[in-house]
Amino acid sequence: MTTSITTFADLAATDQLLVVADFDGTLADLVPDPYAVPVNTDSLAALARLAGLPGTTVTILSGRHVDGLTQVCALRTPVNLVGSHGAESASGSLPLTQDMRAHLAHIENSLTRILAAHPKAELEVKPYQRVAHVAKVAEEDPEAARNILERVAEIDHGGAHITYGKNIVEFSAAEFTKGTWLAAERERVGATRTLFIGDDATDENGFRVLADHDLGVKVGEGATAASVRVADTTEVARVLTDLADARTAHTGIPAETPARFRAVAASFTAEVLRVHDWDAQTPCSEWTARDLVAHLATWYPANLRNAGVDLGLRTDARENPAEAWTELVSATQALLDDPERSGAQFTAGPDEGQTVEQATRGFFIPDVFMHTWDLGRSQGHDVRLDEEFAARNLAGLESLGERLRESGQFGPAHPVPEDARADVRLMAHIGRDPEFGLRG
Repeated sequence: MTTSITTFADLAATDQLLVVADFDGTLADLVPDPYAVPVNTDSLAALARLAGLPGTTVTILSGRHVDGLTQVCALRTPVNLVGSHGAESASGSLPLTQDMRAHLAHIENSLTRILAAHPKAELEVKPYQRVAHVAKVAEEDPEAARNILERVAEIDHGGAHITYGKNIVEFSAAEFTKGTWLAAERERVGATRTLFIGDDATDENGFRVLADHDLGVKVGEGATAASVRVADTTEVARVLTDLADARTAHTGIPAETPARFRAVAASFTAEVLRVHDWDAQTPCSEWTARDLVAHLATWYPANLRNAGVDLGLRTDARENPAEAWTELVSATQALLDDPERSGAQFTAGPDEGQTVEQATRGFFIPDVFMHTWDLGRSQGHDVRLDEEFAARNLAGLESLGERLRESGQFGPAHPVPEDARADVRLMAHIGRDPEFGLRG
């Protein structure tokens, strides 16, 4: 490993942070079936939170093709999904020339002949690569798997790029590696520090292009150019969660409404990703986790119609709460990023006279912020909301006095110690049981 003077505290405090993670073996454990991988949702939650923060760019950089990556990874914008080691992304892909197509056809034919005698060996066809997989063979006969890979490695690949990984050999028609992509992306976003986490031989190309002020994290055993090593995907989740906590503490909740919504919504998204029971009771006595998302996906879009705004939502939040939330966030962010649409005025309803931006800032964002705590607690998670923003919301609600209870939306306040966290005091003030979801 290389020596680095960069710490995780340095990453959290940098101006422009680029966070890049491999997927298989890093965010998800390796199993023979590539479409049944156990994904660490704590890692996804941390990446979602990071992606919502100012000055922070988050990308999953995988050897999988993008379509395959989207099938196993629930993260979406603002997290970037980049496949084929950097050759393709949702926003564009490297052109595939006739020479590249011919090369891939030759490799595919050669691999087909070799693998045909081994039913459990697999040929993966990706846009820019052809990959021989022998993980299922290795489970039963490691020596047979090694022999297959040795034969595969003898294929005449014409000097094109070849990569040896864990029970795979990959032939690529593209010059892209994770290193070339990472170097270009770091320059594109103006990153002042970069964190790259990976586990495989293909990730070493990325580690090698990192500067002294960046940080590479190797997952698992083996020689590496990374400066830090962690044991497994569970430790990756701890690293990312700690970084998300520290980065959030450093940046705080942004002042501008579009950025504020992005950050607050990202924290709610993080809890959506960690839901294991949509029918679990929340601290809101009449709502399950499913009902809570349906509440957010119903009242806000309905209210916007009083300002002539239709978000065009199509997903039933009770049938598919996670997808409905993703759709709501995307539509709301697009609305707030458009000064003309967010400047529309309400002509009726409780927000009459206000602009969409003002009403969203004053009511919807705080609602999402507080319900993040509710959703997390419904799953037994001790969610920690931003202390400063929680304290500001608490002060605003306390200023209402008994008028707060007159609406019927909030129960009696629960007693809490004077030194309790600001978010706990906030939620107790609006009638939430501070111990909900944490007992037993």
